[in-house]
Amino acid sequence: MKKIEDMTQEELDSYLANKAKERVRYYREEATEEEKKKDAEIDAYFDRQLVYRRSGIFYEEQPKDHLHNQSYKERLVKAEELNGCKFKDAKPCKDAFAPRDDFDGPKRLFGAWNCDGEKVAVVRHPSLILFRMVITILSAIAGFMLIVLTLVDAFPVDYLYLSLAGLFITPFLLFKFSDALRFIDNIEFNRHTGLVRTPYTLFRKPFYIPIEDLEYVVGVEVKSARGGGSFQTGYLSCRKYPEKFWFGHAIGLGDGGNLNDWAQINRFMDTTQPIDRYYYEIMEYHYKLDKNAHFNGPFPEVMKKYFDADDCQVNRWKVW
Repeated sequence: MKKIEDMTQEELDSYLANKAKERVRYYREEATEEEKKKDAEIDAYFDRQLVYRRSGIFYEEQPKDHLHNQSYKERLVKAEELNGCKFKDAKPCKDAFAPRDDFDGPKRLFGAWNCDGEKVAVVRHPSLILFRMVITILSAIAGFMLIVLTLVDAFPVDYLYLSLAGLFITPFLLFKFSDALRFIDNIEFNRHTGLVRTPYTLFRKPFYIPIEDLEYVVGVEVKSARGGGSFQTGYLSCRKYPEKFWFGHAIGLGDGGNLNDWAQINRFMDTTQPIDRYYYEIMEYHYKLDKNAHFNGPFPEVMKKYFDADDCQVNRWKVW
């Protein structure tokens, strides 16, 4: 079967008519209301895309001057300038590196993985989110204990206000501040510069490194009790690191990642090809919120030319 972009107008009309007949039959026989709603959203999405195609805007070429055209050596020098020192080789990693072109695995871009078209931001593990969860639980326990102790007259009634802080105010403030400081936890893959920025740690500020010197190591799969789910662990290992920086053995990834995630990131960083549709949904989400991949600033201005302002949807054939 031809790709949609290769179809003639007659073939496209026929294809859409057949799909409509299939949906009608599906609705009539077995679809739930939730499935009908989801299918209607997909229909509306492709209907809008059809409008872009027929208007001609879909195939308009956009300038690509926002992308770097530097070689690996040039980007390595740029990273050294940003870091303020030269690189040195890291100790050999004992674990095997994952391939960069294995697209096997589920799509897990939401949650710990975000993209705005300029950057892919991946939360490291452990992160401030884990810290927030621990403090929230301890704060709630303390608030509940204050209520109990106040009711049995162990503390004055005024302590009830402190219990409210423990139960509601502290978790809310932690949530707001941890979101505002999300960029501290993020590993940033910048397509426009070709560099990766590591996250902050307790003993080290971030440093920049070309993606060619970063490798992904697949960890063990952690399984829950019988009948529960599982998740893949994994970490990033650097072939080089700045000579004046303290460097740990590994950079853990939020949600663990998988082979598909790593392959998609490498494809995203390859400026010889457009951004894959794999990222469109999360890019549209960030565009609608007007937030960058770190959620600490507006959506990149240079990427807005690829979106319809009213539909908040990608309206171009190729997104660079």
